Amino acid sequence: MWDRVKKLFKTNLSLKVIIVAALLLELTTGVMYYSAQNIIQQMMERMINREMASVYHRICNQLLKEEVAINNLAWMVGDELEKPEWVDDVIRKYVENNHDALGCGVAFVPNYYAQKGYWYEPYARRQADGTIKMLQVGSPQHDYTQSEFYQETMAKGTGYWSTLYLDADGAKTVVTSYGTPVKDDKGKVVAVVCADYTRDWLDKVLNVGKAYESMQRFLTTGNYNLLAGDDCTLFKEAVAEMKASGNEEGYIKLKSEDGTKRHLFFHPVGGDTDWVLVNIVDDSEVFGTLRHVRQFLLLPVMAGLLLIGFIIYRSKRNLERLRQLNAEKERIDSELRVANRIQQSMLPKEEMRDEGLAVRGFLKPAREVGGDLYDYFVRDNQLFFCIGDVSGKGTPAALLMAVTHALFRSTSAHEHNPAHIMQRINETACQDNESNMFVTLFIGVLDLPTGHLSYCDAGHDAPVIMENGRWRMENCNPNLPVGVFDDYTYSLQETQIAPDSTIFLYTDGLTEAMNSEHQQFGLECVKTVLAECDGLQPKKILAAVTDAVRGFVNGTEQSDDLTMLAIHYKPENIKNNKSK
Repeated sequence: MWDRVKKLFKTNLSLKVIIVAALLLELTTGVMYYSAQNIIQQMMERMINREMASVYHRICNQLLKEEVAINNLAWMVGDELEKPEWVDDVIRKYVENNHDALGCGVAFVPNYYAQKGYWYEPYARRQADGTIKMLQVGSPQHDYTQSEFYQETMAKGTGYWSTLYLDADGAKTVVTSYGTPVKDDKGKVVAVVCADYTRDWLDKVLNVGKAYESMQRFLTTGNYNLLAGDDCTLFKEAVAEMKASGNEEGYIKLKSEDGTKRHLFFHPVGGDTDWVLVNIVDDSEVFGTLRHVRQFLLLPVMAGLLLIGFIIYRSKRNLERLRQLNAEKERIDSELRVANRIQQSMLPKEEMRDEGLAVRGFLKPAREVGGDLYDYFVRDNQLFFCIGDVSGKGTPAALLMAVTHALFRSTSAHEHNPAHIMQRINETACQDNESNMFVTLFIGVLDLPTGHLSYCDAGHDAPVIMENGRWRMENCNPNLPVGVFDDYTYSLQETQIAPDSTIFLYTDGLTEAMNSEHQQFGLECVKTVLAECDGLQPKKILAAVTDAVRGFVNGTEQSDDLTMLAIHYKPENIKNNKSK
């Protein structure tokens, strides 16, 4: 068959030219598209960062202008504290001359002027007709000492921008306030000067100059409470993503439930605020033109590929019958061979030997690929090891085995608690587990300097431990296997491993190995073989058990994966273990 294929390619030059041209065309189109996409992405990021910097400076300049004015006002009030009637005139003139401020007041500490009463807060408010109205808003019903601007300013002793709130007595609308302390000649804070600003002032500063029509800007507090911008679903989605990122500034790609893609940029304003500037732009506006060009080119490209496909179909029609006879079997055999090599490559490739520590594993699948696994490595003078058995056999079990092995490696790379490692593996394994497969799994962490063993058993066979010439079964809590319930909590167990001890772990493929008379090898036979292995290294222990099982089954076909793991621990010689 292959001779005929080679002959066709040698004699049919046009076929080779068409195939190469099609590949080059597709490759060129793809490279050009993704190169253009990257260039547009970089341009968008630079453009929006420049815009954010411009808006950021406008906000900072406006805030600084207000802060300087209020700080000067506080200094003037503090300089004339002996003239309380003078305060009204000062705040009136401030509101008259500062058209951004809706109102301004001075909140004195309670009973500062006995003749003015316990609560004294003179307030100047700009009316709708532009006139200034003077009020004394302090009262038991308007206890300004409980207000955010008063409490935060008094506590910090510096200027403070508040979140949006409803001022029902002074400004009579929703405002944000900037307060700064007033100090007497002894440096004691005796009042807070506060100016109120509406959201219109912030919206006006926020929405100047936009490179994209779809761009939406928001201004929030450090807790992501909205200060300026529309309180819409998009804002809530952006807040959720910013909170999840845990960063004070950055760039995030958003994708709404309806599939709309957007680009989110956020950056803190700074100064006396904890405010955050947020920019969002639609992906369709950024990359819309490029996608239209791609769609326009797609039709001729598809037409050319269809023509090429027709020519190739006519060329290979004479080979189709021969290919069908062998393709399926060859494909399956090849995939199984590759899967077996991949599965074996995931396991530790050789025995771990170090001063005072020897570890070796053995795995023989019942089919080309299996569902058993084991692993071990040393990190931070601790031996991390596991052994597991996936329900079922063949390719599905092998896939779940690979996932479990990868989860153990990635989770134990930064976690020392076996129960926590098991918990995270279980949570991931339960996701989209429509086949309801599960894994019995044992995870252990052996502290090499002390011999302290912490472990978690998820429905797996308990390990056998040889200490002082005697084998004993380790007690294990009856935890559920991995992949059953994602909210199940696994328990941690601990024990002490004596020097010169051996830990032997296995899957049920060992104890359930059957001979031609359907008799199982059993745990007692395992213990008998192990009793004869006292003092042997893991390699010889596994060889002895393997020989015993082979002799017992006497050629009977293996029905289940057979996996074993042996750990010999002799701590007096351990020095500076390294991960392997």
